[in-house]
Amino acid sequence: MRQGTDSRAILAGEARGTITMTGLAARLRKLVLVACAVIAVVVGLCVAPSTAVAGQAGTINTDGVTLMADIDDTTPIATMYAGERVDIFWGPEAGLYEIRYYGTVGWVWADYLVPDGGGGDAVGGGSPAPVTGAGGWAIVDADSLNVRADASTAAAIWDSFDLGTSVQVIGDAVNGFSPISYYGSTAWVASDYLSWNGAVSAPAQPAAVAGERWIDVNRSSGLVTLYEGGSVYASYWGSLGYDQTDGNFNSTASGSYEVFRVYQGLEYTPYANAYITDWVGFDPERSNGFHSWTRDATGNVLPNGAGLTAGCVALEPSQARALSNFAYVGMRVEVHN
Repeated sequence: MRQGTDSRAILAGEARGTITMTGLAARLRKLVLVACAVIAVVVGLCVAPSTAVAGQAGTINTDGVTLMADIDDTTPIATMYAGERVDIFWGPEAGLYEIRYYGTVGWVWADYLVPDGGGGDAVGGGSPAPVTGAGGWAIVDADSLNVRADASTAAAIWDSFDLGTSVQVIGDAVNGFSPISYYGSTAWVASDYLSWNGAVSAPAQPAAVAGERWIDVNRSSGLVTLYEGGSVYASYWGSLGYDQTDGNFNSTASGSYEVFRVYQGLEYTPYANAYITDWVGFDPERSNGFHSWTRDATGNVLPNGAGLTAGCVALEPSQARALSNFAYVGMRVEVHN
């Protein structure tokens, strides 16, 4: 009898235990549902960080922001301040971006970084948004257009662009001024003097001159010669591809080409993991072209900026600007030994 009684007691205990576990499971399910609801509300209320693209830059939006050693290592390696510009390599991942800050690579919380074109109160103002013209490109439609520090006629003049200069507009107009990408920063130009054309990516071809304008590149010597007809217009020494095997992808390959794009602004090149100006593309198969020595995100020439390239022709910055002023889309380029 004791044994039978004990069995019933055990069975009763098991039943009570089953009821207890069932109740616990129900409570857990309720907690999970509540948690999911809270997460859904939070996600609905928050704005996800902008996804970085290759070559994108951004602006730090707060003083005293820590640059961390790695995505899972919060060791401080630098302190950044509002308005400072950085290069973005990757992100967001786990709420962080991988960036380069004055040559130092590390990670920063997404809350403290405003990627170009990603919204927020970036230095220079204006709300980034799609603009007229394919890809945000426009052409200067004035003999000389002032490039200003802010959207006002009272703002400091940083530069001036000549008629036909191609510019990248990065946001909506403010007070009659459009924000443009300017050497890794934001500058402003009067919107009334920009000409929009969906296919524009380079200055228009200049007026006809006596004889064809074209560019000659000697692979053996590195001499770059600009011609008007049979007369030499200018000559420069260029840094060519490190691969000397003619025809390889990373070589400055022999051949007859045509210029397919001219852009004088600061832009990123993944081949050098750096920035360049005065891009004059002529070999689309290898992504080769003329450009300045490599620069950082603020436009300063890097210590090794004059080194060999991955196939392009790099020139001293003032010479690169002269060549980009000389060139136009459709211009003939001859590369030979």
